[in-house]
Amino acid sequence: MTPSDPTVVLETDALEVARSSSGEGARLGPLDWRVSRGELWAVAGPQGSGKTALLETLAGLLPAAGGGVRVCGRSVHGLGDDEAALRETRRRMGLVFDGEGRLFSGLDVAENLVLPRCYHQNEAPSEALAALEPLIRHLQLESLLSRSPASLGRSWSRRVALARCLALGPELLLLDNPLAGLDAVHLRWWKGFLAEALAGHPVFGGTPLAIIATTDAVRPYLALHPRFALVDGGQWRILPDVDSVLAVTGEDGLPQPL
Repeated sequence: MTPSDPTVVLETDALEVARSSSGEGARLGPLDWRVSRGELWAVAGPQGSGKTALLETLAGLLPAAGGGVRVCGRSVHGLGDDEAALRETRRRMGLVFDGEGRLFSGLDVAENLVLPRCYHQNEAPSEALAALEPLIRHLQLESLLSRSPASLGRSWSRRVALARCLALGPELLLLDNPLAGLDAVHLRWWKGFLAEALAGHPVFGGTPLAIIATTDAVRPYLALHPRFALVDGGQWRILPDVDSVLAVTGEDGLPQPL
């Protein structure tokens, strides 16, 4: 796979998502896919269809059963013995897990937020927290810094996980079902965030991000004008327009079997 367009952040070449953490057996694929800066992709599919496994494979957390993934032109799954280059490539993307975002329960919110910068950039916690102040303020997390993750509701936990994901200034965001189960206030906030990130808000570095979000229902994303893909039964299907999306969803926006 040869990178050609500098606006392309993610490329997959005949990617096959594995059935297990051993990388054996293809669960989904092959996928030939390109995601560019300023693009939002909503990847829909029923529960158990492999959406989460796809994101974790793109992030390099799970091995691929076949094919390859590049982020900003560099392989995610192996660069020979150059571990430093591999870590640098993976730092260019961030993954927010489903549900409450897998925050570390033994750390308070502030400690969760500064952890990536302390680990990857060898910053002191106070230095990292100062650097993240504009992001924390923009995500409305100032009052939560001393709280434990266990004391937060799911919506706020997910927003803290997003802030932790953004701490290193990634160019690609992988969001696992971020709009699921939100009340009207948090849903409106997330839609505003997605629009800002796609446009290149200064607090996110000013450069439009590339975003991939999995979802169980497509309707919450329609106003954001994303590109859509469906996964089900091991099949991958890119839909060219909204009419095509609505043709394969019910009135509630849930994907129908392919």
